[in-house]
Amino acid sequence: MTVVFLGIAWLAGIWLASFVAWPLISWLVMAGIGLAGGVLLRQQRRAQMALITLIGLGVGGAWYGTAVPTLTADHITTYNDSPNLTFTGLVSGEPDVRDRSINLRVTADSLILPTGKTLPITGDVLVRAPRFPLIEYGSVVEVNGRLETPPEFDDFSYKEYLARQGIYSLINQPQITVRETGQGSPIYRAIYAFKARAQASINRLIPDPAAALLSGILLGNDNGLSPELADDFRATGMTHIIAISGFNIAILIGILVGLSQPLLKRRGAVAFAIVGVAAYTLLVGADPSVVRAAIMGSIYLIASRWLGRPNYIYASLFLAAFVMTLLNPLALWDVGFQLSFAATLSLMLYATPLTQWMQQQLARRFNRQAVRAIMSVISESVLITLAAQVLTLPLMAAYFGQLSLISLPANALILPAQPGVMVWGGLAALVGMVIPAIGQLFGWVAWLFLAYTIWLVRLFAAVPGAAVPVTVSPGVIVAVYALIGLITLFARLEPEKRAGVTAVLRKNLSRRLAVGVAGVTAVLTLSWGMTQPDGNLHVVFLDVGQGDATLIQTPSGRQILVDGGYYPSVLNDGLGQHIPFWQREIDLMVATHPDADHISGLAGVFERYHVGQLITNGQGLGESPIYDAVLLAAEEAGTPIRRALVGERIVIEDGVQLEVLHPGAVLLPDERNENSVAMRLTYGDFSLVFTGDAEQQAEQAMLKSGLPLDALVYKAGHHGSNGSSSAAFLRAIRPSIITISVGADNNFGHPSPEMLQRAADVGAAVLRTDELGTIEVVTDGHTMWWQAEPHESD
Repeated sequence: MTVVFLGIAWLAGIWLASFVAWPLISWLVMAGIGLAGGVLLRQQRRAQMALITLIGLGVGGAWYGTAVPTLTADHITTYNDSPNLTFTGLVSGEPDVRDRSINLRVTADSLILPTGKTLPITGDVLVRAPRFPLIEYGSVVEVNGRLETPPEFDDFSYKEYLARQGIYSLINQPQITVRETGQGSPIYRAIYAFKARAQASINRLIPDPAAALLSGILLGNDNGLSPELADDFRATGMTHIIAISGFNIAILIGILVGLSQPLLKRRGAVAFAIVGVAAYTLLVGADPSVVRAAIMGSIYLIASRWLGRPNYIYASLFLAAFVMTLLNPLALWDVGFQLSFAATLSLMLYATPLTQWMQQQLARRFNRQAVRAIMSVISESVLITLAAQVLTLPLMAAYFGQLSLISLPANALILPAQPGVMVWGGLAALVGMVIPAIGQLFGWVAWLFLAYTIWLVRLFAAVPGAAVPVTVSPGVIVAVYALIGLITLFARLEPEKRAGVTAVLRKNLSRRLAVGVAGVTAVLTLSWGMTQPDGNLHVVFLDVGQGDATLIQTPSGRQILVDGGYYPSVLNDGLGQHIPFWQREIDLMVATHPDADHISGLAGVFERYHVGQLITNGQGLGESPIYDAVLLAAEEAGTPIRRALVGERIVIEDGVQLEVLHPGAVLLPDERNENSVAMRLTYGDFSLVFTGDAEQQAEQAMLKSGLPLDALVYKAGHHGSNGSSSAAFLRAIRPSIITISVGADNNFGHPSPEMLQRAADVGAAVLRTDELGTIEVVTDGHTMWWQAEPHESD
């Protein structure tokens, strides 16, 4: 247990050091105190465990501080976000080939100046190059383009993701010249060449999509799967058979042991499984994530099944985690590492107890022979799967945003076919590289298993409700793992202690339940009271980055949503923060026009809220896939779709009115922005004009319409571009406030200096979401005030 405590403390120290900027000496002092205390109190076991934990924390924190690289002046990141430059370097990783592009890891060695001179540089760059011509590992390339700092999104930091791989710069679609080939490591060249031959063999022998699936399972290359089929694998919870991770290795171990143990006995099955895992690791190219998972799986086999010392397996697991984070502390944040660790620990904790419990339940109903027959079918395909999912399921829900409700039956029917896929598919790939005719025979057999797998995945994915979207916060994840931990500890108590705990829990249960129910009821009632309409009109300009989304809440609590921004998760989060928790209805939705930065978030709203009506500019299916998704989602939900027409008035019962300012009866061809829905909202003395992405042609039409345009608040058209908010239009509106929904450091230059000058000329105050975050304007119909919700980093 000493190794386990040290391992946990080491990992906790690394994690803590990423948040706490302590100097190196502080961490070393902490470790030193723990070491000195451990020597002085070596006879006191409880104190020793605490001091060992202190040592692990201190050393882990110190190691994180020393291991995170310092980017010097000669590192290529120095030139991020500067004008185009030219550098040379070596393609030092396996090329990641996609449908329309290829991602290359290039280790830079020299910067070529405009004068022709060179400067030595260091660092790796992610180069996103055109799909053709193919560029191989070991090529020396000259790259010309603009280096960029990897972006950070609201729900995912691509910058941090690449940093964990030692990459801090990327370059999109540059000009590339191959200067030389055949460089780099001969070992990696051989591995990648073997993998390429195996891929060609599979493509030649087996038709798609079966070939694409086999490539994912055997070679870790699932780029050939269609998006629809990939979605089906996610919906059925079957991605673990193609995404090579700890979960995949755990299932592979279960299958190999199950196949070999009847013939080779326990230790022979362990040897067979380790050899199988090693061969599989080499076959897929020995990527670090696969090596990590293979090590963890092998440790489990040796400690638990070979040595028969279950107490060793936990120490071995944490020892493996120590070694991996010693090599790269940032691996702690790698999703593959977390899933590998969780799946292996889950198997250690739950596989045997679950199998024993199932045997006991079956023994009560069937004879011994029937129990043996049933267990031979469900032990590896169902019970091992279930055991591995106990600790991986919360992580998968958090990272992938959905929960498969059909995973268990899908695994039960699909996993038994996977030995056939791997054995016959592996034989087809290997033999086909040497004797294609014989390899073809193996390929036909493999195709049967692959076709069966694909057919079942599609069948299960078509079941209504096969997967449900989930949004899981870090707090929920912590609470779930805490609950799993408490249940696990309780289950492992001795029967006498477990009975005592049960007795304590049962004591005065009815009274405690009543108190709990009363407490929950009180909290819900208080929350309900605090979220009742306050009699004011609220206009919330949501901070959705480079896009538009405005939530209007009327005095009586009606909800009007105008556009939905580009990112559904950002919109859903904003709606969840401003719409009362008990209210699941949006009375009116307006999609101003089909641009993705205005409507991408809207399709998912129909899954979460009942939408009373959808107003559009009249454009139908075929404008864009995301616009089609919005229209089809409305149709499926039974939401009426209504075309906005200039002069039309929409009266809300509590005194709020919406008057359509644009478009007219005839839409302009090929002019999405100019066909945007524009409206004027009024409530008492308050008025607001919003115009989508309408530009000057649409503004001229509104000026000629004769409709009133004056407004206290104007939401700037087209994110404040120079082509919108003309001087004449602003003079007609005479706004006191102009809000601009715009993303920070966007590539479009929004808002334009010219537009900002025109706003200043009419004396309007400018409020921008990129500077202030979400902006809320509140009015009682006579007085208006506003407030901002700053970015979390501000």
